[in-house]
Amino acid sequence: MTRTPEAARQRWVILAVIVLAQTVANVGPLGIPAIASLIRDDLGLTLTQAGSFLSVYYLGPVTMSFFAGMLADRWGTAKTLVLGQALIAGGLLAASTAGSYGVLLALLGIAGVGYGTLNPASTTAAMSWFPPRQRATVVGLKQVGLPFGGMLGAALMPALALRLGWRWAIAAGALAIVACAALCATVYRDPTGEAPLRRAAGQRGTVAEVLRSRDLWLVASATLVFAAMQTVWMAFLALYLQEFVGLALLAASRYLALAQAGGVLGRVAFGVLSDRTFGGRRRTPLALVFGFFGIGWNGVQHTLMAELAGPRSAGTAVGLGLAISSLGVTLGPPVFGWCVTAAGGYRGPWIGLSLVMLAGLGVLALVRERARF
Repeated sequence: MTRTPEAARQRWVILAVIVLAQTVANVGPLGIPAIASLIRDDLGLTLTQAGSFLSVYYLGPVTMSFFAGMLADRWGTAKTLVLGQALIAGGLLAASTAGSYGVLLALLGIAGVGYGTLNPASTTAAMSWFPPRQRATVVGLKQVGLPFGGMLGAALMPALALRLGWRWAIAAGALAIVACAALCATVYRDPTGEAPLRRAAGQRGTVAEVLRSRDLWLVASATLVFAAMQTVWMAFLALYLQEFVGLALLAASRYLALAQAGGVLGRVAFGVLSDRTFGGRRRTPLALVFGFFGIGWNGVQHTLMAELAGPRSAGTAVGLGLAISSLGVTLGPPVFGWCVTAAGGYRGPWIGLSLVMLAGLGVLALVRERARF
């Protein structure tokens, strides 16, 4: 990897573009739970239905992330980044016109396919521009886009929705993604030397190697639990504060924004800890991240998956991890919502969620780390 000052500056410019893309792509989708009560009233939805928006959105990453990782490995990250953003924007724009619950879910699912395309590509893009000693840090910075975008969505979309309506709030998020996609198409380029790795990724056997890896499946399974917990928190916090604590919409949304802010800090802090304090080890800080910041674990997880697979299959491995963890995102909120309805309150379901999270930590403890590429 080139180490000239010009190359170093270029790396940080590229990272800034990637972080911006990741952030803007999450404002609209992750802002939807903050205005779920308005959508619920307009479309006549139940509590479980109002808490299901993120679950359906993340069906896209479940179905697409693995294939998008392969696409990024073979086709290049530059094209995949723009394609993912275009799909998210198109899905959200269409969702803003939905007149029924079923149509809204279908269109959010299309937007989710776009996020399933964008996320593996942005991870491999960040890793390909930086040396191993900085990977968890830069991927953590890249992953800041999810909670930071969610924080902006929780802070901005309720005000927009109260002034203009929930449909215009979602449409505004989509238009911001269109602008960011144009910027990525103009600025981002794959680093030199990536083409040979893409040719190697196209060889037979690389996908099979990823699918046969015990440690990749263990990490993916553990983070399925982490992702379910994270999304339950994001999907139900505002609803819980409004319906059981009695807060107004804007006040409840501020607490959701604060939770996302904690995730922003966690993703950066634990990426730095993984690279520096723990000497590049990923499993220990991932466990610490999960224990301290429930929204801060993603960057270290993406780095660990990529390094377990090696350079020619990094995108495929990250895609596998995203597909499995997204399954937790999809299943977590509706199961939790059903439990809340059945129990008649949140106390029992919150306790049950904490026990499941401890089981996820036990699975993570079985992972064997290896030398970094």
